[in-house]
Amino acid sequence: MPKLVLMFDDRILSESGVGLLGVTIGRLPDNTIVIDNPAVSGHHARVLRDGDSYVVEDLESTNGTFVNEVPITRQTLADGDIVLVGKHTLVFDQRSGSESPSLGERGPAVPELGGTRVLDTEHHRALLAKWDKEQKAKQAASAASTPAPPKTTAAPGIPATPGTPGAPKPSPGAPPRVGVLHVLAGRTEHGEYSLVAQTSMIGKAATSLVRLKGWFKPKVAASIARKGESYTVTSLHAKTQINGQRLTGRHELKDGDVLQVAGVTLEFRLRR
Repeated sequence: MPKLVLMFDDRILSESGVGLLGVTIGRLPDNTIVIDNPAVSGHHARVLRDGDSYVVEDLESTNGTFVNEVPITRQTLADGDIVLVGKHTLVFDQRSGSESPSLGERGPAVPELGGTRVLDTEHHRALLAKWDKEQKAKQAASAASTPAPPKTTAAPGIPATPGTPGAPKPSPGAPPRVGVLHVLAGRTEHGEYSLVAQTSMIGKAATSLVRLKGWFKPKVAASIARKGESYTVTSLHAKTQINGQRLTGRHELKDGDVLQVAGVTLEFRLRR
């Protein structure tokens, strides 16, 4: 069943399946997803099934509803689309199955009232501060334990040829590969990042996986969504390029792709 992943300060807080009856979003308690914030209207937006597709509709909200930064009245959703309601983000995951991310990949639990998800902004800021501290420690440990990337003759900004001729193919029972971002150029905290979470952010925000340095860097520049061995990058608040080409919307990352975002150049690799 497709789902909406509710995010606050770049962290996953809850997930709501989009069934036949759809999902409503707003500040009043009769919504499926209740967001207690003045920027959100009483009945702000809804997501529902339309034939074989899913659409988001703005319910004449005061501050509007946005999909990938574009204001909408009614918009068909694609997998990975970013819906902005007030200051809160909902990621549409159309490929979702029965599996759910581990608790370590989510933010603090969101209280439920009769199946309704409730987000209280001030309460969750306090919970997020504690949770972010724990996640940063995990990320530092993961970066320290990741093996050094293989040497390549490719120049910075040019993708290296993926794979090695004659290399043995992985066995059918081999564990899934994990995406890794190797920093080729630009200022970041680490030289390499493992994309183990369902959603990883690139930006200046303290909660971003790849934290950008500089006064004028965007809080959230891009997001990378993971589904098994499949990774999709979405450009948000920065000009983004993939292999030298301007990125508009989403792009499914391939081994060896070079991502340029907000002055940082990153090479994407899949590793076991």
